[in-house]
Amino acid sequence: MRKLIVLAAVFAVALPALAGNEADTRTPSGWFDMANCAFCESLLEDPGLMAHTTWEGHPIADGMMYIMTVEPEYAESMAKAGAAMAQVGTEIQSGKRNPMTTPMCGHCKEFGMIMMSGVNMETVQGDAADVTIYTSDDEATVKRMHALVKRDHEEMALMASAEGDHGDHKGHGHN
Repeated sequence: MRKLIVLAAVFAVALPALAGNEADTRTPSGWFDMANCAFCESLLEDPGLMAHTTWEGHPIADGMMYIMTVEPEYAESMAKAGAAMAQVGTEIQSGKRNPMTTPMCGHCKEFGMIMMSGVNMETVQGDAADVTIYTSDDEATVKRMHALVKRDHEEMALMASAEGDHGDHKGHGHN
């Protein structure tokens, strides 16, 4: 159970950086909905955090990989957001918070379901970026991870086109 808490916290801090006003923190489908997700909402506490964070998701042969960078002056804000997300995960795991009634964006719901299927995780914390690799021996789980990364890319592309993004991938996942 502790692994799920850590997985949720690690991934939630790797959510796409959606800078700007509250409308910019939600995709039309609700796949990403930072202001209305118990995990993601803490990422909005520091209004500058998301504009100074980048995130990329990539499928790999046996799972998925996420790369996140946070500008040094925002590291403390990201640490606070990560701690808040870990607290949500702890409350869910302890039964203090019901996962069925806890508001979560589509991404966090799907990510949590994938993690509960027995995914292996390894994080490398580097000076320039943090890289988290999720793998599984189960073909169905790998397919779900690949579908998650694909959906993330599709949703972020929709958001970028709505924002008039012309090639600046700061804060947006990409292949």
